[in-house]
Amino acid sequence: MERVAQAADILLNRWPAKTGKKHIAAGKACLGALEGLKEARFARAAFINAAIEADILVERDPFR
Repeated sequence: MERVAQAADILLNRWPAKTGKKHIAAGKACLGALEGLKEARFARAAFINAAIEADILVERDPFR
């Protein structure tokens, strides 16, 4: 749950882009996971979708 808490902190306090619908959904998903109402995998997927929406997703190169 530590990573979900980190994602929630980024979404709520340090998001570097304009917020949108997926950003709001990701915040709700993270808070739901922290409260035990949702699985962490849903929070992760929502966070990724928010980053894609904001055009800030940086994918790792698996060969590096």
